[in-house]
Amino acid sequence: MEKESEYDEKHVQLFVGKIAFDPHRLIYATIILMVSLAVYNQEAESWSGTPFMDLVVVVFAPLLALSLAHAFSDALDVQIRTGNRLSAKERRHLLGIAVQYVAVGIPVVVLGLVWLIVQQDPRAVVRLAEVLGVASLFFWGAFAARRSGLPRGRQWLWATIYGLLGFGIILIELAFTH
Repeated sequence: MEKESEYDEKHVQLFVGKIAFDPHRLIYATIILMVSLAVYNQEAESWSGTPFMDLVVVVFAPLLALSLAHAFSDALDVQIRTGNRLSAKERRHLLGIAVQYVAVGIPVVVLGLVWLIVQQDPRAVVRLAEVLGVASLFFWGAFAARRSGLPRGRQWLWATIYGLLGFGIILIELAFTH
């Protein structure tokens, strides 16, 4: 697929081994996951009958929906812009993008599994995941400020601003869901 703008040319990819991750997708998925966990944390009744399966569903259902929605939209966008069917290479590329949204939930489920193995309620992981999610939003704010060339003091300021903004988004989402 062709790159169409200067933004695309400068688009940052973070690598974990040979796998490239797009910060935009990670941040977006983190916010969606945190809203889902916050809603789940307020629910008293089990959905599936087991706390671990509840955690798996709460983590992956919204991320999978987000992933599929973006894959669907991106596929249509490519076809509309190019006037052609998707090639196998384009399909693989879109699949790689879609998987990134779901990948954000893997650490939460792994922590839940560890908690379960040590005879703890996996729902206890939700609070830890929420704290780590907010911390990651602060990190991304600092990362963005650093990439922008701001001095260290301003990086802390922007980390705080973006972290609080992300936290505010989560609070707004919760207000609408309750």
